[in-house]
Amino acid sequence: MKIKITIFLIGLSISSFAQFGNIQRSIERKTKKHYEEKGEAIGEKHATEAANKGMQSTSDGIDKLVAWEDEQLADEKIFIDTNFIEYTDIQWQRLRFVSGENVIFYDKPFNFEEDEKAPSSWYINGKSKGEVQVNRLDQGKIIIVSADGFLTPKIENVEQDYLPDNFTLEFDFMMPVVPFSKPFSIYFYAKDEQQDNNLAPIKINQNVVTYKDSSGYYPVIANDENGMSNWYHLSISYNKDFLQIFINERLMVTYKEDINPTGFTIDYFAIAPIFYKNFLIASNQKPIIDQINSGVFTTYDIDYIAYKNRLSGMSSSILSKVAKQLNDDPDLKLDIDVYFSQFDNDDENKKYGEEKTTAIAKTLLAMGVNVTQINMKFKGSVKQKPGSEDNLKSEVVYFRKG
Repeated sequence: MKIKITIFLIGLSISSFAQFGNIQRSIERKTKKHYEEKGEAIGEKHATEAANKGMQSTSDGIDKLVAWEDEQLADEKIFIDTNFIEYTDIQWQRLRFVSGENVIFYDKPFNFEEDEKAPSSWYINGKSKGEVQVNRLDQGKIIIVSADGFLTPKIENVEQDYLPDNFTLEFDFMMPVVPFSKPFSIYFYAKDEQQDNNLAPIKINQNVVTYKDSSGYYPVIANDENGMSNWYHLSISYNKDFLQIFINERLMVTYKEDINPTGFTIDYFAIAPIFYKNFLIASNQKPIIDQINSGVFTTYDIDYIAYKNRLSGMSSSILSKVAKQLNDDPDLKLDIDVYFSQFDNDDENKKYGEEKTTAIAKTLLAMGVNVTQINMKFKGSVKQKPGSEDNLKSEVVYFRKG
């Protein structure tokens, strides 16, 4: 859920987590009610019309979705990211980030995490103890941090160098714009678990990314009509000596340097709380078509936002890359298996899981894919449990050659 910036500025001290929890729950109820009353999102409406038109004739043009703004608008002060992409837009053909194939660390956080408790998959260090907790926002869990400190993921053999020469790192974050706000930093070693390797940190301050002497600026996403702020998706690709940093799929920084990342830590000074979710560290990054040809392309980033009745923006970015493969090769057919596990209730997971499956199909059709190229199946939900390998399937989507 998106958070009103003004709420952070009224009576929110670093130690007032209990008060913040009450505010957060109130915001969630109001926002959920807003979207339920609003009904079907505009983007989904366009997708439905486009899909219906595509069913009738896949050879003509398909009615466009709400267009993704072109990269040429990067200098605009206000950037409305509608998170839906017109299938003919060259923008989505430029998207270059692909998650690694082999998962090293994955944390949503999961449903078994207790509200207002510390996340179990992280080492919590420094002054942040007691100021880090899991809570529910939208229909999923998030990590909230305040004060200053750092987070290090609990990874098997964390004391050793667990990052290979080819890896990807990504997560979603939301931080308010407040006076004297400070960036959080990403360090390429596991603090308190590994020796400092003296690598320069990556600094992130909402829409600004800085690494050494290089900076990238993502256009500020406009608040919606209720003044709600937005999530950003940060993704990092490292391949031997080639570092790339993206925000919302836009390339911010490219740096060629022979470094040896050994681990991962988020270091922060949160004057107002910062929110995190959807962490994924993976190795063996290679093109989607190569993954499909070798067996399966697996993604953990396709989220269905139930009360908005639509896919997330990152979902459309990923699907656009799949659509490109299908459009480039009309003979390519994919079996697509979908999982959905955001709720504790099985009936809710089934209902929204089936809607997520339909939304994926509609979006692919709206991007120009022929209906005969995709075979969609909702495979079910997963009961998330501490230490279970099945947790990886909780929101996964598999693309296999048909």
